[in-house]
Amino acid sequence: MRQHSSNPAQRRYHLRIGAAMGLYIIMIAFEHRLFDAAAPSTRYLLAALPALPVMACFAIMGRYLVEEKDEYIRMQVAVQSLWATGIMLSVATLWGFLEDAGVPHVPMFYVAVGWFAALGLVACVQRVRGA
Repeated sequence: MRQHSSNPAQRRYHLRIGAAMGLYIIMIAFEHRLFDAAAPSTRYLLAALPALPVMACFAIMGRYLVEEKDEYIRMQVAVQSLWATGIMLSVATLWGFLEDAGVPHVPMFYVAVGWFAALGLVACVQRVRGA
């Protein structure tokens, strides 16, 4: 059973992230629907639209760190973010060099997807370790 947080900063964080992800879904659908029919000059704008809510998620995380009053939780989230960043920078760097050796190219937007996956993985490791 899911517990609702009594922490106001976490509630605001979840609300903001939910809104950003809802907007992301709308932007992806909008971009896919209009891209092929769009004039070449507007395709860059359409292609950039889904990136805006993802970029907002990074700002939302930063705002959460500022708003979180519990120092322990704030430190856990900061450590998760640092580990996720280190993991994805390492993976992206390695993959970039492997592309020179012939592995398939992966679109850059997967770096954000990988970062969020790494963030979740690190959170799970922290929970298992009891940290």
